[in-house]
Amino acid sequence: DDTVCAIDCKGVPESLDVIQIAIQTGVYVIDCIRLDFGHVAKCLQPLFESNHVLKLLHDLHEDILGLETIGICDFESLLDTQLVAEHCWGDVFVGLNGLFQKLGLPEHPSKHGTKHVMRDNSDLWKRRPLQKEYIEYAALDAGLLLKAYYQFATKDGGPGLDFPSAIVEASIARARAASARKGMRCICFDKANNYSMASLELLSIIRPQDVVMADVLKHECEVADLINLLPVDLQKKLVEESLDNRPTASVKYSLCDIVLDVGRRPWCWIKNERVMLSDDLERIMSRDEIDDIVSNIGGFGTDNRAGLEKKLHRISGMRDRSGNIVGLTMRVGRWFQGNAAMLIDLLLGTDKSVLILGEPGCGKTTIVREVVRVLSDYHNVCVVDTSNEIAGDGMVPHPCIGYARRMMVPSLDLQAQIMVECVQNHTPHVMVIDEIGRVREVEAARTVKQRGVRIIASAHGDLRSLVKNKDLRGLIGGVESVTLGDAAAKEEAKRKDFSFSRGLNKTKVQRMGEPTFDTIVELRRGNHHDWRIVRDVAAAVDSILDGRKYKAQIRSRDPFKEGIYLDM
Repeated sequence: DDTVCAIDCKGVPESLDVIQIAIQTGVYVIDCIRLDFGHVAKCLQPLFESNHVLKLLHDLHEDILGLETIGICDFESLLDTQLVAEHCWGDVFVGLNGLFQKLGLPEHPSKHGTKHVMRDNSDLWKRRPLQKEYIEYAALDAGLLLKAYYQFATKDGGPGLDFPSAIVEASIARARAASARKGMRCICFDKANNYSMASLELLSIIRPQDVVMADVLKHECEVADLINLLPVDLQKKLVEESLDNRPTASVKYSLCDIVLDVGRRPWCWIKNERVMLSDDLERIMSRDEIDDIVSNIGGFGTDNRAGLEKKLHRISGMRDRSGNIVGLTMRVGRWFQGNAAMLIDLLLGTDKSVLILGEPGCGKTTIVREVVRVLSDYHNVCVVDTSNEIAGDGMVPHPCIGYARRMMVPSLDLQAQIMVECVQNHTPHVMVIDEIGRVREVEAARTVKQRGVRIIASAHGDLRSLVKNKDLRGLIGGVESVTLGDAAAKEEAKRKDFSFSRGLNKTKVQRMGEPTFDTIVELRRGNHHDWRIVRDVAAAVDSILDGRKYKAQIRSRDPFKEGIYLDM
């Protein structure tokens, strides 16, 4: 006869071990392992399909996946109380205890302790018989959620019990999206709220005009200019002869490098696979062919890099002992409009400095270009372009950087000096540097930040490798070793749950100071659409030095569809 019930699931998302259903008269705890899954699904499916009973869940993403494992796939009349909290107070990711605090209710008394046990015992809810304390813990989860629902009626700023139908509609949309995206959250950014992160399901219903999300990527690539540098016979595999020698689709979107060496067969890399440019085993590059290509490009700098006028491609040379060019690596430069959409909250909603990390060829520079364009619409942006790789070769920068200005660097050794000169002479709000890789540049970046200029930059590696890199770890605050006294050493061992059986460790490795960069974006080669976002670099470095995992978001997208997806 109840018209409202609260539901929670344990063992999710991989399986469904326990379901708790709370109504006004009590809580049912259903053991899905002891009972037949099919029987449980048959009994509960009418409840989930009913339009007459409002089902409360909190952060339903994993619960929906767990219910699907036993065959419950159709859902009506759901209310995700996490969406209610977002609607009332703007808190997107509030947990269950956080919800209780906002409502003035006591927290779940054993939440933190049991979660700690669950971290060390991933199979806790599969063990039988279940201990009484865990049954009571599970029952209380659902019971307190139902109590929170009725508390909305008396809480100032709450919606009462007459919830807007939009929140129920958004909850059902969230359930369907969780199923389709394997539990990942659909997010967007709220333009009216300083581009803060929001749930797409809710904001698109209550204020669709304020939704900012990732559009389909628009690809701008002038790869034909690079292909035309090659001898005619080596172009055939890269173009469609029937379409006026236009680059093939795979070349346009996936060609990465063309590799040419004197006396060796020429090849290229497409989708991480080596493709020979000629099927003739005897076809090798001659010195004259290399010289002909070199004569058609801009001059090489001290870093052995060159480019094409107003193009984004990078051409790097290999020299013999006499200084002659004997090999070329021709890196394709691309511009994707919308490529920075997953970072809009960080770029336009904060003034944080952002460091983009990744292996060579993972797309750092491509992202930096679009970041420059987005920021240049609102700020005075200066690009310190070491090899003209961000804004292209030539006097006039490529249009991909929007209203930003570009300072060229005559020599790699002068990059740090140019960074400081940029601040002194051109008063930028934001400075952008591609590839910080030397100690002097690390020190220059710190100087720039201390003078109140925001920095966007890239570097090689990931956060853990950066902590170990003596030259670059100054970007994240630096690392030092300190000696502890007996009392401090005991406190440190207790904090890390270390035993004293092997004696006290009186040496501690810690962060030296505040990081130059507040936020880090980690990329992986070959995976251009899943980015790890570390929003609190200082806390993450401290966790790494303590031997613990650090918090990061995984933001994903489909390049051919609208939308951003989040995995916490």
